[in-house]
Amino acid sequence: MLVHRVAVVTLAATFALIIAGALVTSRDAGLAVPDWPLAYGELNPPRWHQIENVRTEHGHRIIAATVALLTTLLALVVLKKEHRRWVRRLALGAVALVVFQALLGGLRVLSLSLNLAMVHGWTAQAFFSLLVVITTVTAPGWSGERPVAPRSLVRACWALTVLVVVQLASGVLIRHLGPDARPLAGNTLFYLHLLLATGIVWLAARLSRNEDLGALARQPADLLLPLAGLQVGLGLASFIITETMQYDRQATMAESWLPTFHVAAGAALLAASIALTTHSLASRSATLTEEGAT
Repeated sequence: MLVHRVAVVTLAATFALIIAGALVTSRDAGLAVPDWPLAYGELNPPRWHQIENVRTEHGHRIIAATVALLTTLLALVVLKKEHRRWVRRLALGAVALVVFQALLGGLRVLSLSLNLAMVHGWTAQAFFSLLVVITTVTAPGWSGERPVAPRSLVRACWALTVLVVVQLASGVLIRHLGPDARPLAGNTLFYLHLLLATGIVWLAARLSRNEDLGALARQPADLLLPLAGLQVGLGLASFIITETMQYDRQATMAESWLPTFHVAAGAALLAASIALTTHSLASRSATLTEEGAT
């Protein structure tokens, strides 16, 4: 129970970090603090919260440090309380990944590399996904009885997760390429992103109506369609505002927060799909084990 509670807190902090990182990209504030690991030569520069872009970037770093500490705590608790070897390996993998992510963020600042910024965004989603798995498999009731998962259900869950991952990867490209990725600039990446969203909504609707899901798996399944709809709506609203509004103060706030919430909805959708896929794989594995025993 303690492991799961620490995992939930770490996952929530990481979700906040994804929102903070998305806001950094939305405001183009990644280089507002030009040095790393210090900020203007200090751990916590004075009056950093009074300048919007510095507040955005330095706040992101503070949340990132908190996530690193929580991930280390999670690994220590898992090593002490958890007897499943593969869960312990996942926790150690999370520590390695959060260190790698921090180094990527620092190198992005020092080298001014756009490619590193995109890899930094992809790694954030991978780290978040790993924490979702740890949180799911340490939840109360995980080892209890579960209904048989048909092969078709497992395939649908995998398909949804793959689509969400590819869509998020394309979204990172679109956000970092900026105007060059817009359809008005002749780039087809936006249309691929929209096509993936259509497939995600269709699969989410199909899985949300599936009657072969157990009680634990039903919880993330019920979130799929609302989250998919929210993500599409926020994405379209972001596109419309970016293409039509003038660059006044109100437009600037909308242009930064709408795409940020769009990223947050995508991360929540990824979490729900991974949790559902993890449950379906566990159900399928248990079924195959029972069939082999008989």
